[in-house]
Amino acid sequence: MEVREHRPDEAFGHTEHLLLHQQVRDPGTGREGVLMAVLREFVGTAAGRQVHTRTAYVRGADGLEFTAAPDTLERA
Repeated sequence: MEVREHRPDEAFGHTEHLLLHQQVRDPGTGREGVLMAVLREFVGTAAGRQVHTRTAYVRGADGLEFTAAPDTLERA
């Protein structure tokens, strides 16, 4: 049996992003905030395979977080 080691930040599906902890803008909504995390999340099963998506969590100036597509974020 093969044992695969995980990095501690992978425990909750965290992935790297170039703009992590920087001020970003979501062009789809025009909202701005600090990119707090990008997670790889399970969304279901299709044709017997697990399907995942990447979701960016951005904290706005009001302190509330919103989600966005990580590939569309741009530096604010």
